[in-house]
Amino acid sequence: MRHYKVNRLFHTVYEDSEELPQNIKRKVNHKRDQVSIGDWIETDDGCYMEVLRSGNMTKAKGKNRKVSYIGTRTGTYLLKSKIDSSRRENIYTLSGLDPKTMTRENLNKYERLFVQYLVGGMKPVEAYIKSFPTDNPGYANFKSAELTKTKRIRKAMKKELEPVLEKLGITQEYVLEGIKSTIEVAENDDTKLKALFKLSDILDLEDKSSAKVTQLTGIQFQGFSEEQLDKAERPKEIESGT
Repeated sequence: MRHYKVNRLFHTVYEDSEELPQNIKRKVNHKRDQVSIGDWIETDDGCYMEVLRSGNMTKAKGKNRKVSYIGTRTGTYLLKSKIDSSRRENIYTLSGLDPKTMTRENLNKYERLFVQYLVGGMKPVEAYIKSFPTDNPGYANFKSAELTKTKRIRKAMKKELEPVLEKLGITQEYVLEGIKSTIEVAENDDTKLKALFKLSDILDLEDKSSAKVTQLTGIQFQGFSEEQLDKAERPKEIESGT
């Protein structure tokens, strides 16, 4: 069993039906039954939680715009949807996300472990499960993808990799020279464009003009036609999960 504090009171998530107390109000199926505050539900990952809040909301569009939701000690969920017992950062929103997660600059203790596992070659989902208090692969896949997009995680990974890159002789100049060489010698326009996109990502020039990229790299590049730009695809990012 796990205990979480909500509004100054501790609430329990039971991980086995045998742990459930005998005096619970009612155990219901959240995908089939009418659910009320005080009822207990079995989650899709086999745990049991009490319903602390319930209500309705109206979607912006759709045939059935009125939807029902419930709140527990681990998060807020739409009824009839998949529910797991992993604790959300913000238990009062459907997304479960804390806005500060994307903008915060300093790593917390869980994120430091997450970075170390990633640098060690572990897949993001596995790294998240080993670092954070959850064992739900679906939730870990979603959260690890969000984390790897943040500047603080990318910055921390870069710092952790610096000794390895230095040992291999891979410097910023080495990478830039390689991309520059690709642009200069590639016969395929798509290859040139992809190399330029990657270069702009590295130099943090993605939202600036192509003239600025040309100026910094010293590459005399005349640009692409609209047709070539439409056909070209940006290079795929490293997959953040499985």
